[in-house]
Amino acid sequence: MGTIVIQNLPQANKTFLLVDGQQRITTLSLFILALVKVLKELVERGIEPEANQQRIDKILNSYIGEKSIARLYYEPKLELNENNNSFYQTRMLEFKEPLHLGKLRDSERLIYEAYLYFHQKINNYFSELSGESLGRFLEHVLDGLVFIQIAVDDDVSAYTVFETLNARGVELTATDLLKNYLFALVAKLGKDGSEFKILKEDWQGIVDMVGLKHFPVFLRFYLNSRQELVRKERLFKEIKKDVRDAKGAVELIEALKEAAYFYAALLNPEDDFWSEYKDAVSIRESLRALSLFGVVQPQPLLFAINRKEKNWLSKVLKWLVAISFRYNVVVELAANAMEKAYNEIAVKIERGAISSLAEIKEGLQAVYVRDEDFVNAFKTKSISTGGKNRQLVKYILTKIENQLAGKGYHYTDATFTIEHILPEHYGGHWSELFSKQAEKYVHRLGNYTLLEVGKNREAGDKPFEEKKALYQASQFKLAQDLLKYEEWNIASLNQRQEQMAKWAKGIWKM
Repeated sequence: MGTIVIQNLPQANKTFLLVDGQQRITTLSLFILALVKVLKELVERGIEPEANQQRIDKILNSYIGEKSIARLYYEPKLELNENNNSFYQTRMLEFKEPLHLGKLRDSERLIYEAYLYFHQKINNYFSELSGESLGRFLEHVLDGLVFIQIAVDDDVSAYTVFETLNARGVELTATDLLKNYLFALVAKLGKDGSEFKILKEDWQGIVDMVGLKHFPVFLRFYLNSRQELVRKERLFKEIKKDVRDAKGAVELIEALKEAAYFYAALLNPEDDFWSEYKDAVSIRESLRALSLFGVVQPQPLLFAINRKEKNWLSKVLKWLVAISFRYNVVVELAANAMEKAYNEIAVKIERGAISSLAEIKEGLQAVYVRDEDFVNAFKTKSISTGGKNRQLVKYILTKIENQLAGKGYHYTDATFTIEHILPEHYGGHWSELFSKQAEKYVHRLGNYTLLEVGKNREAGDKPFEEKKALYQASQFKLAQDLLKYEEWNIASLNQRQEQMAKWAKGIWKM
């Protein structure tokens, strides 16, 4: 089972700090708890209740811990970190389901999902469940586990061993490495010192804010907002190169803490964080659009702008929406070139080489698709309306409608929807009109319009001539514009999409 590193805690007899191996040991405890849960279900079904209860008590006492006589809570053999221990003690060890699955932290959800995974696998493994077979299975599994144990006496030694193991091929995440490296630096001042305590609390706060899963991405964006582009695999090395003492570690944590608030708000346009900004409505709308596009490359640039001049944020975000729509959504160019361009602007802002919005706009020209190229790509663009793309298509149509009609419709409004002029489920009549190439054209942007939900339902797969009466009665200019076409075929669709491309050019522009 690999190497585990433990640190002796002199103040507590036979108690150790697990430096490396937390996930493996925690996972084993979840496996044991899942097996106990299966035994409990046998007891509840009246299958050998006395014998199985004895097995449960024996397993829990041997591997999990004993219940306090006074408090009737487990005094466990294993305690998790501050972030997860309460959940582990009050839910997992008590065999209680979480109150709200959606409210769990990332790490709590992973713990609970691992437990459910083992519970399902154990149930599926046995053709006939019995307490005896489960007990024999558990003994066989646990007796076969072999660990290499390394014990150390202080923090610095523990983290040195930890890093050495990693250099020899034990895979650790950048998050693990950074945390332990920073803790090792501050531990030199004394683990009982205020710096160490603050570091631990701040670190946990950052991880909670950005999410454990997102932390490496957040860290990379933070670094790329200050220095030349850092690849994911070099994150830890870059920080270790610059942070060499306890003072540097504390300063980095302070900077990350401030950046974490901003990063979390970038991921959530509805965050109260934005209420402090005078252009909050515009900022939120731009962030929603970037999220809809699935674009994250500008975030280092946004970090740099937020540090330098918050008042620039709204204007730059509008430019980024136009750039991303052209570059990522319509033309679909390589994202790495965009990432490099944003990084270069961010570094110039950080170093004072850029000090105005005009200079930022000039730098963004490197990734701003020219009108001619954008129009040419838009003229033949197809986007399916399945899954997440449905909201994207509705966003595009709504923006064009608002431009034509001078309205303020929002693409999240459920009273109107996307109408496929050539229906998704087209019949023989439609296939003939499109020279038996209907499949090629059904998801072209020129084949879409906005329509009220009721009218859309009524339109169905009717012939174009019958649909036109519904379009005429619609409140949407995009639908009314279709009345000028005598029939709907390849030529009329191409003509309409070319017109839409010209409208789009004026909408998504810097």
